[in-house]
Amino acid sequence: MSQYTDKINQIAKDFAYIEEMEGTSSISAYNGQFRIMYKHGGERIEIVRDDIEVDGKLYNKGEVIITKPIDSYYIKLKEKYGGTNPTWKDQINNWFANIKKRFLKNDCNRSFWKS
Repeated sequence: MSQYTDKINQIAKDFAYIEEMEGTSSISAYNGQFRIMYKHGGERIEIVRDDIEVDGKLYNKGEVIITKPIDSYYIKLKEKYGGTNPTWKDQINNWFANIKKRFLKNDCNRSFWKS
C-alpha cells in the first residue's frame, strides 16, 4: 500500500511545484508595455499603446505576447500532467456537441421515438 502513497505524494509535490512556478515573480509597465514575469521564466506582455516595438517587431495596442517558460523541470511536469489531453469540461462539451449533431442530423425529418 505504501507504493501508492508514495506515488500520490510525488504527484502532490509535482502539482505544488507547477502551481508555485506559475506564480508571478515581477510586474512592470514601461514604454507602452505591461509585463508580467512568471517564476518559470516565461512572461506575458500586453501592449497598451500603438506602434510599440518588442524584440524588433512592431505591435499595436491590445496585442498580447506570451513567451514560453524556460524552467526545464516545470516544462517536463507540464508535459507529463497537462499535455494535450482535453479537460473534463472539454470532453463533456464535445460529447454533448456530438449528441446534438446526431439528433439534429438524423431526426430533423422524423419523430424522435422512431428508429
